[in-house]
Amino acid sequence: MIVGYRSTIITLSRPKLGNGKTISSNAIFQRSCRVRCSHSTTSSMNGFEDARDRIRESFGKLELSPSSYDTAWVAMVPSKHSLNEPCFPQCLDWIIENQREDGSWGLNPTHPLLLKDSLSSTLACLLALTKWRVGDEQIKRGVGFIETYGWAVDNKDQISPLGFEVIFSSMIKSAEKLDLNLPLNLHLVNLVNCKKDSTIKRNVEYMGEGVGELCDWKEIIKLHQRQNGSLFDSPATTAAALIYHQHDKKCYEYLNSILKQPKNWVPTMYPTKIHSLLCLVDTLQNLGVHRHFESEIKKALDEIYRLWQQKNEGIFSNVTHCAMAFRLLRMSYYDVSSDELAEFVDEEHFFTTSGKYTSHVEILELHKASQLAIDHEKDDILDKINNWTRTFMEQKLLNNGFIDRMSKKEVELALRKFYTTSHLAENRRYIKSYEENNFKILKAAYRSPNINNKGLLAFSIHDFELCQAQHREELQQLKRWFEDYRLDQLGLAERYIHASYLFGVTVIPEPELSDARLMYAKYVMLLTIVDDHFESFASKDECLNIIELVERWDDYASVGYKSEKVKVFFSVFYKSIEELATIAEIKQGRSVKNHLINLWLELMKLMLMERVEWCSGKTIPSIEEYLYVTSITFCAKLIPLSTQYFLGIKISKDLLESDEICGLWNCSGRVMRILNDLQDSKREQKEVSINLVTLLMKSMSEEEAIMKIKEILEMNRRELLKMVLVQKKGSQLPQLCKDIFWRTSKWAHFTYSQTDGYRISEEMKNHVDEVFYKPLNH
Repeated sequence: MIVGYRSTIITLSRPKLGNGKTISSNAIFQRSCRVRCSHSTTSSMNGFEDARDRIRESFGKLELSPSSYDTAWVAMVPSKHSLNEPCFPQCLDWIIENQREDGSWGLNPTHPLLLKDSLSSTLACLLALTKWRVGDEQIKRGVGFIETYGWAVDNKDQISPLGFEVIFSSMIKSAEKLDLNLPLNLHLVNLVNCKKDSTIKRNVEYMGEGVGELCDWKEIIKLHQRQNGSLFDSPATTAAALIYHQHDKKCYEYLNSILKQPKNWVPTMYPTKIHSLLCLVDTLQNLGVHRHFESEIKKALDEIYRLWQQKNEGIFSNVTHCAMAFRLLRMSYYDVSSDELAEFVDEEHFFTTSGKYTSHVEILELHKASQLAIDHEKDDILDKINNWTRTFMEQKLLNNGFIDRMSKKEVELALRKFYTTSHLAENRRYIKSYEENNFKILKAAYRSPNINNKGLLAFSIHDFELCQAQHREELQQLKRWFEDYRLDQLGLAERYIHASYLFGVTVIPEPELSDARLMYAKYVMLLTIVDDHFESFASKDECLNIIELVERWDDYASVGYKSEKVKVFFSVFYKSIEELATIAEIKQGRSVKNHLINLWLELMKLMLMERVEWCSGKTIPSIEEYLYVTSITFCAKLIPLSTQYFLGIKISKDLLESDEICGLWNCSGRVMRILNDLQDSKREQKEVSINLVTLLMKSMSEEEAIMKIKEILEMNRRELLKMVLVQKKGSQLPQLCKDIFWRTSKWAHFTYSQTDGYRISEEMKNHVDEVFYKPLNH
């Protein structure tokens, strides 16, 4: 069984795009753009270009939204010259000018699940106004908001800011000292105080403003003050240090550095550059539009890598930043070591010595990073992190009401192994779930205006639909090719077009690589036909006849045909390879036909050997021989190597026969073959067929065999990822050429997570429909 070929065969109703002449493959994407925009005018494409330019500019606008909560704490800092005057009166002005219509303060626009954030921000603003005896009208309206929405204090469906129980409870007591009467339900206040007592047993330095005078601020400043003068890059905590400790020059300088800019508010985190760059790059990749901003992303990641090498505290003092930087850099081919994550290997140590209150986002990002192990022996750091973060997310985050419903969805998605997902489906899901008013939350909710905006969403939708239009255009070309070559005569149903093209578009998604994608899909269909003939459709003599015809390619007419079946098959096969060899010659500037033919010849001979020698029981292969041969007969060598000629990169035959390429297709093939064997072992045992499970069961139990096979699978998966991501010294193989092998194995993981290779899951059917046909607004 060839992975992914039959397992994604689906019949769908396809929109008709017309029967015009086949256009140049290099023009397909541009035509898709024109087709998409024809309903308006060319101004639509101009708008697309303008939107792209605005997104490019956003790399230089790395700012977070105003934080009413943090601004209020800064407003409460007394002057160095008089305890009866504010040090930052401009923050008081901002609070007075930015009260919302309902009397609250907080993220603007807000969200229905952010009532706790609004309550916390509103109470902090009320404390600031009351302390300095200003804004009587604003105080009155703010108290009214708390009276109306105080019920949300203990509501489990509402999203809680970090340290909410500790900080909100402390602010209630501060309000009492200021004679600020809060119309809160006493029972709710007691519940919050109970939760405060259990929460405060953890590290509370990050939420020090919620502990106030009880904190040893001198010790906190000694242990946790950053080079920029802040405590945890938090304006609120830094302000609290000045309120309760009063004498620290670096804390003053930090807050002044924020307010020196032309604004009178502060964000909930500062500096914001590292955070914003990481989130922007991550978002563009998740939306699937990163290819439009390659130079900007490279510049951003180069900067992050420079800071990583310098062990910059902006990265390494923040768990989320450290994990995100590691993941984005490693997946972008930078040399980063998992040793930098060693302090996170032990769960108990992580929670007791992290120095700040831990959010589920940190656990989530650590888990994502932990999936990037590339060395079976040395990446035990990532393995240990993976084990405890997965257990923690499954047992505590999902089952114990620790997080809200929105966050649970994030955790469920993160628990899926990244190499078992389809990037096309993930891009669509991310676009569908993307909100221009989306937010993140620390001690206060915030947005990144350069990430969360309507322009980026509209651009992503437009780009996705342009790609869909191109996919449908290419499918029409494949259908015409299928009909012109009469592949149905060889037993191949028309529905195979979708299965083959889905494989191609997953491995080669770049819009400009249409020729390579179409070649890939055609090879998948041809290989399906060859596999059918050599597995059962043709007799041994007919198979030998086919091999001889291929061996004497330029003189095939002198060979003759053993049957009409062979004649029909070879006629189609010959025309197809000649056509594709001609395209490859144009792209390479030399003839590569002999190499293409030899790859097919090797595959056919080994397929026949499997049938005649192994399946008949004449010969029992060793494990190594089995994996080597079946990697080739499973297309791991034929299709990826042939594809290299169509990628627009000049590549020599010597390079395609190098040890590096051999290692790539060998590991990729082993991964695909093992995935198939694990799925098919029960069926093949009944049919007395050879696979890896049955071979190992000659010396161990079935359970032990399956465990051993999974170890071999994981070892080869990691080795493949290492060969793709780690830049080998002296390697002349272009990165895209390596990526083809990883993407091929990733597709196999996705396919076998959806189906057993014979029955089609509803999820896979929906996947095809969503990738090619269903509009995003459906």
